Amino acid sequence: MTVLNAARRRADLAVLTERADPVDVLVIGGGVTGVGVALDAATRGLSVALVEAHDLAFGTSRWSSKLVHGGLRYLASGDIGIARESADERHHLMTAIAPHLIKPVRQIVPDYGDTSADLLVRAGFRAGDALRRAAGTPADVLPGPKRLSAIDVVAACPTVRRHGLRGGASTTDGQLIDDARLVTAIARTA
Repeated sequence: MTVLNAARRRADLAVLTERADPVDVLVIGGGVTGVGVALDAATRGLSVALVEAHDLAFGTSRWSSKLVHGGLRYLASGDIGIARESADERHHLMTAIAPHLIKPVRQIVPDYGDTSADLLVRAGFRAGDALRRAAGTPADVLPGPKRLSAIDVVAACPTVRRHGLRGGASTTDGQLIDDARLVTAIARTA
């Protein structure tokens, strides 16, 4: 039986409770972390059982920001290793694992003349783009940062405060189209 449904769940739980030999790894929780652990263990040749009280992606995974970020938030705290890993994972998701489930999303930060803040934002966006390039993500999959005129910022963000607006900076990250579909795809692969 390959269909994931209530009957399959009942049958699989019955097999799990009746089996004489233990599984190597029991994963509790069918969110993105749980299914990722199950996939990792299965690819290492371990026997795996994943149990979830509700449905795949029921909890936190269902309420995610849907942002597949490349580590910019980790760069801000100085954690370059995790920032690089995030960029690498985003690359794999957007180019091989789930390009059908992730699209580029442009993020815009308006510039109101605070030179130090503007320089910091632009430096952060350039560092994030360096991570994108280091991961090998092509610009046609994930465009790099760019400077925007005030007119461009207003066109993209019509409700932005216009008084004092000098322009803006933008960068691009990945956005999940459907986070539950990604969790289900990973679970099926595991």
